[in-house]
Amino acid sequence: MKISTRSEYAAKALLFLAIQGIAHDSTHPAQIQAIAQTCDIPVKYLEQILVVLRNQGLLGSRRGVAGGYYLLRDPETISVGEVVRLMDGQTSIGASLPSCDEHKPSCKALRQLWDEVDAAIALTLDGTTFADLKDRVLTLQSTGPAADLMFYI
Repeated sequence: MKISTRSEYAAKALLFLAIQGIAHDSTHPAQIQAIAQTCDIPVKYLEQILVVLRNQGLLGSRRGVAGGYYLLRDPETISVGEVVRLMDGQTSIGASLPSCDEHKPSCKALRQLWDEVDAAIALTLDGTTFADLKDRVLTLQSTGPAADLMFYI
């Protein structure tokens, strides 16, 4: 399974909003330029992705100078698997392989293996929410090399 750039960028944008705590009750939605710059995503591409996420009910938006994007749902309720399927449709290893004669034991065995791999990937992606990813980021930030440095002035 290959994660597309669309899925990766959508995940980055949603993770940015989750980390920043920008939800529907936020007084300062995130402007697209801030998301694009922080996540290193081209603005035009990000615009297309955010429209899809808004149309699917994951994001809301406000117009105007103080406008921007915000999460409509709690990060605990949005799984990475849901986002990947929204951006790419159903993805699986088995679907991308050339077909073979299912009556041959070798083909059947391989097909079973690919189905098991697909199930494991789906379980991991569906079992990981953006709140989980936020926690990972915060843990990595607090335990990373910068956290070990002490500066005295």
